[in-house]
Amino acid sequence: MKIIVDAMGGDYAPQEIIEGAILAKDELNIDIVLVGKENIIKEYLNKRVNDFEIVNADEVVTMYDKPILSFRKKKNSSINISLNLLKQEKGDAFVSCGNTGAILTASYFILQKISGVNRPTQSAIIPTLKGLMVLVDSGANIDANPTNIVEWATMAKIFIKLFTKKEKIQIGLLNIGEEEEKGSELTKESYKLLKDKFKDEFKGNMEGKDFLYGDYDVCVTDGFTGNVALKTLEGEATFFLNLIKNIFKKNLLTKISYLFIKNELINNLKKFDYEEYGGSPILGVNGIVIVGHGRSKRKSVKNAIKIASKSVDIDLLNNLKFEKY
Repeated sequence: MKIIVDAMGGDYAPQEIIEGAILAKDELNIDIVLVGKENIIKEYLNKRVNDFEIVNADEVVTMYDKPILSFRKKKNSSINISLNLLKQEKGDAFVSCGNTGAILTASYFILQKISGVNRPTQSAIIPTLKGLMVLVDSGANIDANPTNIVEWATMAKIFIKLFTKKEKIQIGLLNIGEEEEKGSELTKESYKLLKDKFKDEFKGNMEGKDFLYGDYDVCVTDGFTGNVALKTLEGEATFFLNLIKNIFKKNLLTKISYLFIKNELINNLKKFDYEEYGGSPILGVNGIVIVGHGRSKRKSVKNAIKIASKSVDIDLLNNLKFEKY
């Protein structure tokens, strides 16, 4: 297996991306192609330079570049070159922690869509008390119609079922209330279509408060709502993690009490650490593309590569292709 990694994408690139790639290679024993400025990559790899294939890319897409302009004007960017390598089957999957919009745009034009898919969607893996849930759309498509909603739910169901090996998948439509008649015209019409297609797998409307309890495996919504929900969750997770840390640092008694619950606390908090999952796939493009968080460090990068590797192992792309949309 060979995973293509954008060495120049992310707030802490290239050092943390390269360090993450080293960790992934050592743990997974897979081939990794690092794409970016060759001299810089070699400098950071140091003694490990012969363990990786390096493909030079002279240009870098920044977080401030506009997606369509970066695709058209930076033809030799690490994102464009990586996706062309994937298209040419010189790798099995692509991982980047760079500009999400640029990755989505380039994936759309270079890899193109899976036959029958109207709009690819960016997923987000969300940890819950009972396992994992996948959110679609998490920001790729600000506007949506009911047909898009059903399509995204279909692809998300395929992904999470393969990924978790669960027999029955529970799908929820993000809304402002549980009642069928609640919400906008989009949610009302989507509710009918989801109910018709998925039957008892569609649990109906879900609210923001339902995200972390684990009663749903798929949460589907438009990209605007999904992105707001995702960023709210990320902010809350960071807030409560810092709150807990400050509580145990308060005085000698709290520091001592921490020692008694340290292991259990760490194990539970790890479930809600985005670095444990690293990245999530774009569903609907003709290739496995994993988008990591922009602020990813080595641990998160390693785990994003693990997500890519597992997506290849479960034959995600072909399973998505076999579905009728």
